[in-house]
Amino acid sequence: MRFGTFAVLTLFLLVNSCLGPTYQVTTLRAIKAESRHLIATYPIYSADGWVEVPKSALPPAIASLEPKIVMLRRNKVLIIILPFFDGGWGYEIVERRDALSMLDGCYSEPYPGVFWHGPC
Repeated sequence: MRFGTFAVLTLFLLVNSCLGPTYQVTTLRAIKAESRHLIATYPIYSADGWVEVPKSALPPAIASLEPKIVMLRRNKVLIIILPFFDGGWGYEIVERRDALSMLDGCYSEPYPGVFWHGPC
């Protein structure tokens, strides 16, 4: 029993230490531009106001992040790199910081308008 708990904790810490945002300005700038383009051009028909973008439709910079899920809302893009029960790790692109989905303390901002979050 202790080994299993230790193994899960070790795996969680390993994953957590390996994940983080990119700090390449050209990539972050492209992610922001592609996110704006997706919001402007991708139809959002679902009743809850969200739509998942198929991997085959992802623009190059966003696809280079190898996301598990990319979701759009009229005012934000969520790029989930690794899902987890409380949000996982990924990017949230918004025009205004007060439009973020989670508490402000859950985010870092590697580029203006491009926010990185881990589980919070």
